[in-house]
Amino acid sequence: MRNEPSPFLKKYGAAAVGATPPQPNIPLVPEGDEKSKSAVERAVEMAEADWVPVSVAETPARPGEFPVRFIDGSHTGHPVLCVKTELGWPIPLLLSEVGAVALRSVGRRFEREFAAVDRVLSFVADPFPWEDVEAFAADMANKSELRLRVLPANLPDLTEFSPFDYEAMRSQARVRAVEEMKNLERLALAVDRGVPTLVDGPLSRVTGNPPADSPLLIGIAKMQEAAYLHDAGWRTLLNLRPGQRTPVFKIVGVDGKNEGRISVATWFLKLAGGSQLAPNWGYVRAEVPWDQFAVQFRGDFGFVNRLSRWLIDARCRSQSYARMPVSLDPIVRAEDCLKPLFTPFPVLANRLYRTAGLFRGGEL
Repeated sequence: MRNEPSPFLKKYGAAAVGATPPQPNIPLVPEGDEKSKSAVERAVEMAEADWVPVSVAETPARPGEFPVRFIDGSHTGHPVLCVKTELGWPIPLLLSEVGAVALRSVGRRFEREFAAVDRVLSFVADPFPWEDVEAFAADMANKSELRLRVLPANLPDLTEFSPFDYEAMRSQARVRAVEEMKNLERLALAVDRGVPTLVDGPLSRVTGNPPADSPLLIGIAKMQEAAYLHDAGWRTLLNLRPGQRTPVFKIVGVDGKNEGRISVATWFLKLAGGSQLAPNWGYVRAEVPWDQFAVQFRGDFGFVNRLSRWLIDARCRSQSYARMPVSLDPIVRAEDCLKPLFTPFPVLANRLYRTAGLFRGGEL
């Protein structure tokens, strides 16, 4: 005998959906409107017009200049159900599992110091009566086969997107799930701030501005989501060879959707290259808190080179790993340590389909 369908899912006509590719949004504002940009100071190491690739020397990093602790987060999931509001707005329900892990290097091995995993269901909840959302959240949390935590996501800006835009609603649900992953990463980082630590991703998403004399924090961004470079900077970046970096520049911490309050010294570093790699692949953006760079390391570009050399030596070299050119071996190990703690996604999805009174494929 199967469970009775969730009243919320039944009331709002839940239907099964799959992991369709992202589709264009439906803009309600003219294209080309100028968006706010990050405050960037590019003339830290070289004048903007003089930017050229910097070759990283073989000098090894000194104690305190390289990480011994590594933080990685993981998010897996996609919409599995879609409900409709009374006005007919499509609201995807994003089923996700999020987690974070902290590894410490001890000699030639890594020890897991922290791990946390959570199952979440995120969706734009504002269009629904709050009593319905609360009852649904309790229902999902109390089902022993699911134990899902419902995460209400913000309604998208309806002056910019149509309320009938499925992609806008899906994007908001994903942002909420990823934010929960970041919360776990923040927790993993807070467990031990007493040793140099590397975070997989920009520092602004997991920490504020640390004290200048605290142990080194390093962020490694693989996805470049903001245009920090000028024309000479782009030419420099695309001409990098493995073992080279761009000049150091500063991203000034500002309040807003894209940046936290932490200011960072940052540079692009080419980890890998080859005839079969695109020119915009194989590099990462490394960053350290500006106060640490300016005070603790006295703005020493030799420190930047020594840390860069450590990062190059630590890069992943497994050809079977798809993101090998932009990955570090300790982070790949952390990911391998975290993923087995996740429940296979099809298992979770089928459990939720049964809860909705559906089988996979949308059949009753």
